Amino acid sequence: MANALEVEMSQFFGHQYNEAWKFGGDEIAKLYYAPTVTVRGDGSIHCLQSHEELARFFQGVLDTYKSQGSDGTTMHDLVVVPIGDRSALATMTWKMLRADGSPIREWRQSYNVVRLAEGWRILVSTFHLGS
Repeated sequence: MANALEVEMSQFFGHQYNEAWKFGGDEIAKLYYAPTVTVRGDGSIHCLQSHEELARFFQGVLDTYKSQGSDGTTMHDLVVVPIGDRSALATMTWKMLRADGSPIREWRQSYNVVRLAEGWRILVSTFHLGS
């Protein structure tokens, strides 16, 4: 049975975060703390300093995903490790799907998140790179 933090992370990523990707870069950016750091699947590292930078960056990511045929993602295999009372490390597998439900690709990703007055926010996002 999932503990309370796992339920919160499942709700945050599986619903709130995933929903934001349906609306665009500005909505995605609202779920990040600025500045934030993201390590992408190609190994590039980005430090985004403001909400505006986050919105532009994630709109570009969203546009790329859509150009690849993405109609959304599903989250699987969530693992959550608390880091004190107000932060956690959440790791999951994302599966990118076409409109017909067929898979495009999948990847493992971790997020360092912090609980603020307005809710959970992402501080660091790391794609799991490997051979």
